[in-house]
Amino acid sequence: MMKVKQFFSIMFLFLFFVQAQAQQNIFSNKNEHQIDSLISLMSLKEKVHQLATQYPNANARLGIANISANECLHGIKMDGATVFPQAIGMASTWDEELIEKMGHVVAKESRAYGIHHCYTPMIAVARDARWGRIEESYGEDPYLVGKIGAAYIRGLQGMGDQRFDKDHIIATAKHFVADGEPMAGDNGAAMDISDYSLQNVHLYPFRLAIEEARVGSIMPAHHLLNGIPCHANPHVMKDILRDQYQWDGLVVSDNRDIRFMWSTFNFAPNATIAAKKALEVGVHQELVMFQEWNDSRMYGDNLIKSVEEGAIDVSLVDEAVRVVLRAKFDLGLIGNGVDERFDMLLHPEYGKPEAISFEDAEMTAKADYYGVPLDNFKEILNTPAHDDLALEVARKSIILMKNEGNLLPISTDKYKNIAVIGPNANEMRLGGYSSKKPKYFVSVLEGVKKYVGNKGNVSFAQGCDFTDDLSRIPEAVKLALQSDVVVLVVGGSEETTMENEDADNIDLPGAQDELIKAIAATGKPYIIFLINGRPRSIEWAAENSPAILEGWYLGQDTGTAAAEVLFGDINPGGKLPVTFPRNVGQTPMFYNKLETGRPRKIYKSNPEPLFHFGHGLSYTTFKIDNVQLADDQIKVNASTSISMQITNTGKVKGDEVVQLYVHDLVSDRVRPDRELRSFKRVTLEPNETKTISFEVGNKELEYWNDEWKVEPGEFNIMIGTNSQDLSKYKLTVVE
Repeated sequence: MMKVKQFFSIMFLFLFFVQAQAQQNIFSNKNEHQIDSLISLMSLKEKVHQLATQYPNANARLGIANISANECLHGIKMDGATVFPQAIGMASTWDEELIEKMGHVVAKESRAYGIHHCYTPMIAVARDARWGRIEESYGEDPYLVGKIGAAYIRGLQGMGDQRFDKDHIIATAKHFVADGEPMAGDNGAAMDISDYSLQNVHLYPFRLAIEEARVGSIMPAHHLLNGIPCHANPHVMKDILRDQYQWDGLVVSDNRDIRFMWSTFNFAPNATIAAKKALEVGVHQELVMFQEWNDSRMYGDNLIKSVEEGAIDVSLVDEAVRVVLRAKFDLGLIGNGVDERFDMLLHPEYGKPEAISFEDAEMTAKADYYGVPLDNFKEILNTPAHDDLALEVARKSIILMKNEGNLLPISTDKYKNIAVIGPNANEMRLGGYSSKKPKYFVSVLEGVKKYVGNKGNVSFAQGCDFTDDLSRIPEAVKLALQSDVVVLVVGGSEETTMENEDADNIDLPGAQDELIKAIAATGKPYIIFLINGRPRSIEWAAENSPAILEGWYLGQDTGTAAAEVLFGDINPGGKLPVTFPRNVGQTPMFYNKLETGRPRKIYKSNPEPLFHFGHGLSYTTFKIDNVQLADDQIKVNASTSISMQITNTGKVKGDEVVQLYVHDLVSDRVRPDRELRSFKRVTLEPNETKTISFEVGNKELEYWNDEWKVEPGEFNIMIGTNSQDLSKYKLTVVE
C-alpha cells in the first residue's frame, strides 16, 4: 500500500513539474513538428521575410498569414478607434481590474482592424520629468508600473482559454531595459546601471509582466546599457531574460535599432555583424517603419547575402523564424481560414480597404502594412460599452491635488456665470501615439457647456498659447471679472511632451504662468485643471491657487469627465503615479530615493516636492483604523497578513486608495526607507466601512542582492493613503 501511495505521489509531482514547465512556454509549442516542417520547405528569402514586422511577412504558398502590428498605448492607434486616457492617466487610477478590462476592449478593436500584435505597454520606471516619454509610462515606482502593466497585458492577450484567441493580441513589454531615467532626460541616452539598481528598479516591472501576465513579446531599448546596445546585450537579453526569467517569447526590435549598432554607435563594423549580434541575443523580428525592402533593413537582402556567403549561420535565422511561427500558430494565422489575412492596407481610412495579391503581400517592396479590418469592424468600434469604459477610466484618472476652502465641486446655484479660460480649454489634447481622427473628442469647454446647459452661462477666452505672447491675457482677465468662477485649463500638448520631445525646463510652456497670475489678481475664485503629459513645476500656482486638478490626457471624453468632476457628479479618487518637483533643478526626483550621505541644504529653496507620489484628495474624508498585523514574527519564506477597516466619514460617495509600503530597517545592501508593495482602490458610500487586507510575504519583503531574497531582521509595514502619511507596524523575520 505504501508503495502505491509513493508511486502516486511521485506521479503527482512529475505531472505538476511538467505543467509548471509548460506554463513557462509563452506560446503553446504544440505545433513544433509543423513548424519544423514549414521551415524545411522555405527558401532563405521566405525565411527572412518572416522576420519583418509592420511589413508584409506572409507566405501564401505555405498558408502562413501576415502578423500585423501597431501601437496601442491607450487604444489602438487607428482612425475611429476608442481613445482612452494616456498611460500616465491609466496609472493614476491605481485600479488593476479596470485597466485589465480596458485591455480586453483595445484587443478586440485591434483584431477588428486586422491587427494581431501591439507595441505596448511601455513599462519603463520613469524618474525624470524632463523625459518626453514620461507620458507613456505608469510612473516612478517599480511595483505600480509592474502591476498596471501586467493588468493591461492580461487584458490585451487574454488569460486561460481566451489567450491569443480571435479577440486578443500579443502585447509587447518595452523597452528592455532601463530607459526611464535617462541622462539629462534625453530619450535614448546611454545608461550605466549596477545590477542592484537594474534588478530592484528597472527590471522589476518586466519580472511582473512575465510572472503575472506571461507577456508574449518584448522590445529592447534604444540606448547603450553599460556600454553595450540593448539589442546586442547578452547580459540582459540572455542571462536575465532567457536564463533567469526562463522566458521564451517573441522579441521585436525597436525602430531601426539594429542598424544603429553600426551606423550610430559604432558597435558593429558593418550591417552583417549588426544583424548577427542581434540574432545571437534573440532578436527575432526587425521593425523598420515605413521602409521599403532595401539596404535600410538589416534583416533583409543584406541578411540573405550574409547567410549565403557563410558570414551568418542559417541556424540563427531558423531559430528566429521558429519563434515567429509559434506566435502565428497561437494567433490562428497558419492553416485553414486565413486567406483574407494576406491582404494589405496601404493607406488606412475609416472604411473597407482595397486588397492586393498574395504575391505582393508576401514579397512586396512597399511598406506601411497595417492589416485588413473585419467586415463588421465599424460595429465593433462603435460598441457603446467601449465608450462607457473609456469614460470610466477618464473619471478614475483625475486627481484632486488641492481644494482650499472646498471650492470644489462647483455649485451652479452659487456660480451662474462660469468662465472657461486657457490654451487647453477648447483644443483636442490626446497625447502621443494617438489617432488624428478619433471617433469623437469632447473638449473641457464643450463638456462644461453641456453640463451647465440652461442652469448658467459659460463663456470662453483662450488667454494665451504655448508661446510668450501676452496679448490675449487682457481679454481673459476681462472675462474673468465678468464671471463668478473661472476654470483655468492649462498644461501642455503633443508638441511639448512626447517621444523625442525632451525638455530642459518643466515649467508651464509659454505665457501660462503669467495668465494664472493675472486671473488670480482679479480676486475671482478659480480652479486650475491641468491637461498635460508630464509633471509641471507649478510652484507659484500650487502655493497661491485654491484648487488644482490633474487630468493628464483623458482621452475622447476629456470634457465629459472633467465637467462631472468639476460639478461634483463624480468624486475624484486618482492618485499621483509620479512626484511633482518644484523646479527642474530637483529632477530626477522620486519618492523612494536612497538616503543622502549628508543633509540636503539648498540656498533659499525648499527641498520638498510640490506634491508627493501617491497624493490625491477627495470631496469626502476617510479614516483607516483597527489595523491588525496577524503575526508580529514570521520565518523567511513564510507569510502573514495585515487587515484594517476603512470608513467614509464624509457626506458623499468616494474612492480611496489604501497603500502598503515596506522598509527593511537594516539590510546587507541599503534599501529605500519606503517601497510600495501593495494597494487597493476602495469605493465607499457615506458612513460605509469596509475591511480590507494585504498579504505580507516573500514578494512584499524581498529585494535583489545577487539573488532575490528576504533577509532576516526587522521590517516596518506601513499603511496610508499616500507615500508620506503612513502608520508603521513592526514585523520581525527570522531564519
